Amino acid sequence: MKLQARNGMVVKSGDIVAELDDTKLKHDLDQAKGQLDAAKGQAARAGAAYANARRRANLEQRLIRTGAAAPESYRNVMAEAGQFGADGYAASGQIKQAQAQIADLEGQLAKAKVAAPLDGVLSVVKVKEGQAARRGEPIARVFDPQQLVIRFSVPRAFVKTVKVGTTVELVTHEGNHVVPATVRTQDDDHDPSIDYTVFEAVIDPTYRIDEIRVGDNGHVRIAGAVR
Repeated sequence: MKLQARNGMVVKSGDIVAELDDTKLKHDLDQAKGQLDAAKGQAARAGAAYANARRRANLEQRLIRTGAAAPESYRNVMAEAGQFGADGYAASGQIKQAQAQIADLEGQLAKAKVAAPLDGVLSVVKVKEGQAARRGEPIARVFDPQQLVIRFSVPRAFVKTVKVGTTVELVTHEGNHVVPATVRTQDDDHDPSIDYTVFEAVIDPTYRIDEIRVGDNGHVRIAGAVR
């Protein structure tokens, strides 16, 4: 619904970078609270009816002992009490179900405002305002400027040439800086219709990172190779 994130934006931990449309969540939460109130009312009615039936059963027992009532009356009242008890048990289950649903919805609502998890710089913003985002879909990445990484894509036809542990070099478009790095992860979470695989590499700790910044672009090659 609202997107504050943009590439290169500096954020502090807790800064809101995106707000999801929570209209449906709020509607579902109101419904769940209504169901909880209804279940509590049903439980209260069942409890009162059960208590009343038990009192009547006790009275029937006394009348039976004096010969003023037949045993069948007592059995009928106890059957009623059993039914009211079952109604109360069912209402108790509905209460627990509604409470669990409310807790889940409130948790989702709390996440509708997406905050930066750490101090850093935003990069790889993947969504736009008005876009329908799937649950668990990344919105953007936050990088610590002191712990930069390189993300690059490799066409599937050449993906076997790169693997975790491969040493690569980023040659920046601006300044032609050659940045050495080692592949750390392979990201398989991408659209299968797109013919490439994304890798992430950590920069050699001996490299002077003040020569580059978040958002710098370039091409990546196997270390020692010539483009």
